[in-house]
Amino acid sequence: MLAKLRPMPTVTALHFSLLHGVHMAAVTGVTWRQTTVISTVDRHWRADGITVAAWPRLAFDLAADLDALDHLSVVNQLLHEKPVTIDELWAIDRRLNHPARPGSGRFRRTLLSLGGSAQQSHPEVVLGEALRRRGVPVEPQVAIRLIDGRVVHVDLGVADARWGVELDIHPEHRTVEGHAADAARRRDMVRAGWQVETLTERDMCRPEPVAADLAAIYATRLRERRVDPRTLGWERVRWWGPRCGGRRRGRGCA
Repeated sequence: MLAKLRPMPTVTALHFSLLHGVHMAAVTGVTWRQTTVISTVDRHWRADGITVAAWPRLAFDLAADLDALDHLSVVNQLLHEKPVTIDELWAIDRRLNHPARPGSGRFRRTLLSLGGSAQQSHPEVVLGEALRRRGVPVEPQVAIRLIDGRVVHVDLGVADARWGVELDIHPEHRTVEGHAADAARRRDMVRAGWQVETLTERDMCRPEPVAADLAAIYATRLRERRVDPRTLGWERVRWWGPRCGGRRRGRGCA
């Protein structure tokens, strides 16, 4: 709660760390957690005098309390908004990860599932996971070079297919100026050869059906571009479908 991370509850018990062997009486609204001595590098001293876990240690400890999707979302938020790097997260994984330590497996899986850069919102994390489960290999913040040389980033995309998804869910998208800027940006991406689908806050109230629709649109995109989905991530090739008359179906083959 103090860190204002998503999607943490607005009201929860206070968690205090105690050394192994120290026992405290139960207190309403307080959870006592047994731990070894916490290294100085794993502590952060707030200006109000409260000592809390350092950002990398917090990311590690939350793996024991959050489900897989929520933990992935929190780690993405830490990487995007807080002074923590992916190298620091891997360093604490090497130092603390142990089969007997709660959350170790989830923390390692979260790090392995991170894309090339951190997503910016919880809905992006949710949608990205839903699309990947359906075989759409989206990555976050994919760079697109426009025809005038500028580089913009699509929220989720597959570079080899030149296909992406934009989530217009932030407040700036709701203004007249925001709508105009978004429309101009999408036109620029289309001129650069990209197909970009746009989602709204209402769409993200039902992410699974929306992800299914997007997966079908993505499959159509691959067929139109004649891209074999098995090659995505390695190289893009022409895909002419089943053999026809001893050769791949292509021109002159019905």
